[in-house]
Amino acid sequence: MKHLHIIYMYLGVLMAVLSVAACGGGKGNEVPRVESVILSNIKQKADLVTTEVKVRKLAIYDSSAHETFVLKDPRTWKYGERKCIVPVEVTIKYGYDLRDLTIEDVKLTDDSTAVVILLPKPKVIDSGYEAKVEEGSVVRMSSGLRDRISHEEVDKLMVQAYQSVMKEDFLAMVGKDIEHNAKVVFESIVRSLGMKNMSVVVMRKEDWKELKD
Repeated sequence: MKHLHIIYMYLGVLMAVLSVAACGGGKGNEVPRVESVILSNIKQKADLVTTEVKVRKLAIYDSSAHETFVLKDPRTWKYGERKCIVPVEVTIKYGYDLRDLTIEDVKLTDDSTAVVILLPKPKVIDSGYEAKVEEGSVVRMSSGLRDRISHEEVDKLMVQAYQSVMKEDFLAMVGKDIEHNAKVVFESIVRSLGMKNMSVVVMRKEDWKELKD
């Protein structure tokens, strides 16, 4: 089963004041673009926006089967001739690395009432897994003679389960969650700059492109 856990955000102190140098002429005293100020503060205040995903797999060891190592979704496995059941839980931190944002990803609407931030492509930020043999489960759920499973075989099951999980479509699982989390981060930064009446919209780049075409 898949269990979603809420935000793992890495934020600094969200306090910044937008100052403008208005004296003198020349490029050195030009007022910075609002988009540049927002982007600069995003990169200073927030590195990552992530959502934690936990995926549990049942790795089955059965020396009587043609395939010794089998991966099962916990919802689909059946009672039968299993020799050993190894639950494997994989924890994924999935989301956005905001350092991937560029000035082209921050846009103001024509009336300057909203800022649109185009999200970078989400990716796996961190991952890890653990597995253990549940001897009690083997006794209750297996039939026939039970072969002892070696540490080497458990390690192989763990790797196979992990590789299987890493092929999952994490965006389909948590896409809306991480987009919402990113919006919360951006709104905090925009508000800290004194732009309290400006709306913040987050969009995927492909959606923005379709909107503009």
